[in-house]
Amino acid sequence: MTRPKISVLIPTKNRKDSLKKVLDSLQKQTFKNFEVVIADGHSTDGALEMISQFSKKMPIRVVDGEGGLVVAMNNAWRKATGVIVIRTDDDIIATPDWLKSVWETFAHDKMIGGVTGPTIIPRENLKARDIFLAQEKFRSGNFIWRLLGKIYYDFFMEGQPYRVSHWFACGAFSLGSNYKECLKIKKPIEVDNLEACNFSVRRALLVKVGGFDPMFTGVGEYHEPDVAFKIQKLGYKLIFNPKAQIFHCPVQTGIYKARPKAFGRAQNFINFYFRHMRPNNFDKWLRFTFYLLFLNLFWGYKFFQTKKIGQLGCFVATPITLIKNIFRETRY
Repeated sequence: MTRPKISVLIPTKNRKDSLKKVLDSLQKQTFKNFEVVIADGHSTDGALEMISQFSKKMPIRVVDGEGGLVVAMNNAWRKATGVIVIRTDDDIIATPDWLKSVWETFAHDKMIGGVTGPTIIPRENLKARDIFLAQEKFRSGNFIWRLLGKIYYDFFMEGQPYRVSHWFACGAFSLGSNYKECLKIKKPIEVDNLEACNFSVRRALLVKVGGFDPMFTGVGEYHEPDVAFKIQKLGYKLIFNPKAQIFHCPVQTGIYKARPKAFGRAQNFINFYFRHMRPNNFDKWLRFTFYLLFLNLFWGYKFFQTKKIGQLGCFVATPITLIKNIFRETRY
């Protein structure tokens, strides 16, 4: 049996309808030498039966997806056999040349360790993510919202909010790849981030860095950029190819329900920042501190808006995790 060149990893749980769209789009790929590895968290909505039907048309294997997102993704890539591993989501739609573009980018240079591309969110799906709802208010809300937008865009994002696949000094990441304007980029460029659901790396490098770190809890935010930073530190390049395009159509079912648990979200962010970006000068300390305050205030606002107690977990996680990391920095 010929080893597939690409393994597409998809975590899922009770998202049959959106997962079907993903598999439909994968079935239409112009690049055929790939396998699909689905990490299923014991779906009960008929998703497994639907997957079984698709497995008659393309190579699919289902692995255990219980235990959290990071555990599921580690289980998936370790069972995968492709030279290139792509971590995506169960709510994307891939353009026909997506896998072809990813493979050709890696084939161009052996020092390319990761590839990403446009991860465009259709306007009707923006409401499923807090960060994009906030963007709308920053641009067209009342005076307070527009003032916050000014701070967010000019201070946190350093006047470049639509730059693609980039990390700013405060710890915020750019949003450019989520908007159609990124398609104006005509050729591959080097970046310092890989989009979470358009995340392609060489399997050998994923093995070398030890896979995804289970330190990132809950919905596992920051486990993907953690790997990307580690690959960069090995001397490899990360590339944004405008032809490696998918549409991200987030829905508010399945794992989405875990997002209000802000304890893990705050903890993951602080641990990631101190590990890879580090507030090692006054400017970064200032930007990081104010961005962390901004995030906590936003999660507090979401609590008053939704009455979901999990949003308040950030106020416990932030001081505890911050003190641990500061102590570790001063100790070493």
